[in-house]
Amino acid sequence: MKRPVVFVSQRCVYSRALIFLMFLFRIILLATLSAVVPSALAGSFSVNPVRVELSAQRSSAVVQVENTGSGEVTVEARTFVWAQPDGKDQLSTTREVIVTPQVFRLKAGATQLLRIGALRKPDQSKEIPYRLVLEEIPPPPAPDAKGLQVALRISIPVFLRPPVEAKDKIDVAITAENDRQLRLVFSNSGNASAALSNLSISEEESPDQLIAAHGGVIYMLAGQRRELVLDSKRFNPDKKLLIRAQSPTGPVTLHAVFSTQ
Repeated sequence: MKRPVVFVSQRCVYSRALIFLMFLFRIILLATLSAVVPSALAGSFSVNPVRVELSAQRSSAVVQVENTGSGEVTVEARTFVWAQPDGKDQLSTTREVIVTPQVFRLKAGATQLLRIGALRKPDQSKEIPYRLVLEEIPPPPAPDAKGLQVALRISIPVFLRPPVEAKDKIDVAITAENDRQLRLVFSNSGNASAALSNLSISEEESPDQLIAAHGGVIYMLAGQRRELVLDSKRFNPDKKLLIRAQSPTGPVTLHAVFSTQ
């Protein structure tokens, strides 16, 4: 009995070979990625206090840095003058305020005291804002290291207060960005910065029914303005709006009327 003869076209053979090669390539690729895709490795440290105020009577202050991680960490400390042109944060290196030591190592659980001091005299009429930036210097990676090193960076505000009383003075205007978003424009006409956190917006007649909220911190330097766009629920544009927030000195309440322009 003769065996049946099966004829396979050359195109069919090439197609099966191509499918097999693609399958093999996927297996090799997945295995390679699982070996080389990095995990995020970073040190961990905390800073206290998170806000520093200097003045003619108190020209220096102490900041404590603690290594809360499980390994040694190297940290660099730098100071910057802080501005907000067009409502955007801008940092420029400065020698008006200095910090020592500038570079230090911390073993796990250890603390380092930094001294920050002003080399210039305060402005006679308004607060001068600065920033103290603490940034981790990652160690050289080991030859067989596969993790991605991520440098931890912490920035805290430093204010040089004037000899006169310094206060913020916040006004806010609210317009519609679109059907589902509101644009808040904050203006600070005072001589000190303002910091608002845990901000919420509601109608004055229904303060418990939130229209929009923002959980971060918004800084407005003296004489500056900031804009914030928030997702919102539908509301009656003819109603007065209530804006509530927290500040370093306590609760803040602002009132606004919705504007169509």
